[in-house]
Amino acid sequence: MISAEQIRTIVFKEGFAACGFSDPILKPAYIMHFKKWINAGYHADMRWMERNVEKRLDIRKRFPWVKSVLVVADNYFNHFDVPLYNPRISRYTLGSDYHAIVKKKLLNILSALEEMEPGIIGKVYVDTGPVIERAFAAQAGLGWIGKNSSLIVNDIGSYCFLGVLILNIPAKQSNETEKLCGNCTKCIEACPTGAIIEPGLIDSRKCISYLTIEKKGDFTSREAQLLNNWLFGCDVCQECCPWNQKWAKNTNETKYIDRLLLIERSLNEWLEITEEEFKRIFTNSSVKLLRFDRFRRNLQALMSK
Repeated sequence: MISAEQIRTIVFKEGFAACGFSDPILKPAYIMHFKKWINAGYHADMRWMERNVEKRLDIRKRFPWVKSVLVVADNYFNHFDVPLYNPRISRYTLGSDYHAIVKKKLLNILSALEEMEPGIIGKVYVDTGPVIERAFAAQAGLGWIGKNSSLIVNDIGSYCFLGVLILNIPAKQSNETEKLCGNCTKCIEACPTGAIIEPGLIDSRKCISYLTIEKKGDFTSREAQLLNNWLFGCDVCQECCPWNQKWAKNTNETKYIDRLLLIERSLNEWLEITEEEFKRIFTNSSVKLLRFDRFRRNLQALMSK
């Protein structure tokens, strides 16, 4: 039987910053929190979150063979100075599409495990499947879920991509880490739209990341006023976090920072690009999921400020 330490060795060889193991069953606290979020309608028009809730909360219903969940974190942080008046773009989009990068690394891990033990079965998810990654990551001891709902990874911070590898072999669940937010409420106070309703609970309808990325259709006049100069995503609640200020270090993965020059573009320069240029600039980028019409919608909202 492959040991947890052997798996960790393979994980770190692939360049991941942290990893841990979780049982396939989420604890009641995580289940209750997710249901509270859904029942309150805070997921807005992300209707896929409503579907198959029970399978999302208990992955054994979809994969009866699962015995353990390997959770990994990949650091994408890079320090840079943002030009004062330029439209802002979330750090995680200033490189190639993380879905493909993390998935490839996890598939490499699965292939290595299959060579060591041919009977192994695994399934990879990177922010696209019916798995609540942050809950499993916290349960696997990578870190804790902060008051801004981001996972704060021990000694690294929250500028991390998460991925999971569901396995048919048992692994002892890692010890959960202590929540270290304490009485700090900086992320709640810093959110420019008041989207953090209570610690760990986000109303997507007020969240700049949701509005600029996930929201379909036109903005209401009120929504257009909420963007706070963000063109795609928002990092405010992460930038003010004391743990990020203490722990964040530059990534070793160059593919996550191969488009840093995007922050140099002014609003007028962005307004001039055509749909063909948009597709070229954001080839193999998570921004391409936005589509040009919504990208223009975001620009027009910034222009109206």
